[in-house]
Amino acid sequence: MSDESTRVESLLKECAAVGLRRTTALEACLRVFASAEQPMTLQQIAAAPVFGVSCDPATIYRLVSRLEERRIVRRIGFHSRAAHYCLRESSHQDYLICRDCGSVEVLDIACPVEHLEKQIAEESGFSDIEHELEFFGRCATCQS
Repeated sequence: MSDESTRVESLLKECAAVGLRRTTALEACLRVFASAEQPMTLQQIAAAPVFGVSCDPATIYRLVSRLEERRIVRRIGFHSRAAHYCLRESSHQDYLICRDCGSVEVLDIACPVEHLEKQIAEESGFSDIEHELEFFGRCATCQS
């Protein structure tokens, strides 16, 4: 079994544990997320080669919404741009977003606010604290 198939099986078990029924659409959606290198819009998810004609955009939207509600995927709202979605990873990801073309890249440095999350948790009594950190600028392609 490939790493991706193992990951999808693990995600399917996680989905079952939170009450999601295993369907062809769920499995296809999880395969798209497992193979994605960066967050994707609903349109990109629907256009992925793993989806056939039987999976309409409304079904994908409802499915991704359920995955988000059950904290399997993370919605990243890039302000005026379309929302992007990605799997919740064991390690947190922050992003660089191009203001011109909307490209999204993972920020590949240690998160500068993780210590602040811990401090907030300790001082407020909240648990399971998370944040979204996005930096906006112009990518190298748009600068040319």
